[in-house]
Amino acid sequence: MVRSIFVLFHIALMFFVFVSNSYCQDSDWSVRLGATGMYKPEYEGSDNYEFQAMPMIDVNWRDTIFLNPGSGLGVYLWNRNDVKVGASIGYSFGRDEDETSDLHGLGDIDSGATANILFKWKIEDVFFDTRYEHQFTGENTGYQIHIGLGYDLQLREKIIFKPSVRTTFASSYYMEKYFSISQSQSLRSGLPVYDSDSGFKSVGFQIMSMYMLNRHWGLQAMASYEWLVGDAADSPVVKDEKQYLLGIGVSYTF
Repeated sequence: MVRSIFVLFHIALMFFVFVSNSYCQDSDWSVRLGATGMYKPEYEGSDNYEFQAMPMIDVNWRDTIFLNPGSGLGVYLWNRNDVKVGASIGYSFGRDEDETSDLHGLGDIDSGATANILFKWKIEDVFFDTRYEHQFTGENTGYQIHIGLGYDLQLREKIIFKPSVRTTFASSYYMEKYFSISQSQSLRSGLPVYDSDSGFKSVGFQIMSMYMLNRHWGLQAMASYEWLVGDAADSPVVKDEKQYLLGIGVSYTF
């Protein structure tokens, strides 16, 4: 996973060099770079947590071409009347059985590129977004549909809060790879055989915030609390259906 992160960072850096060369001649570019530290579960459903440092990059051209960790590298094909429809390429980090003893015997789930379709709708300060995500290289993990409903709240001039409620629907392929236990996996791991099906995988809420120290430097933070539900919550792989994530970082806007 660490190698994958550095590969992605190298690709992002190459893209940033291209943007930088154009930026001086085109003020329509918006570029924000930084670093983020995240405290997160070792895997989806784990009761153990780890700290992970990651680079942060957010590039936008005329609110049409974009690159960021949440949406990937893509383009909005429709951007009118507060409605955006786009397509992008992202990345899924998969899962390694040697990440923790809880996964021993279950085998690796390969990482790979994902194809994404995005829909965003904003009415004044209320926003709705959904993202269809399907991994098309590496492991066949089916698809997920991420749905969010939130509110843009600006406190004073320099502080922005974005609270939202979120849920994720996962296909049978995804649920099988991440939450089912086959007969052979059961023999290797000691976990009982378990068969999961498609359905809503999780519900929860998230708060994102940003504080601008000055024109260029900013601090950002994120906190989320998620419940695994349905077949995902009942899986023997899951040690705790309640999942927390905390992140804090610093960025520089060009």
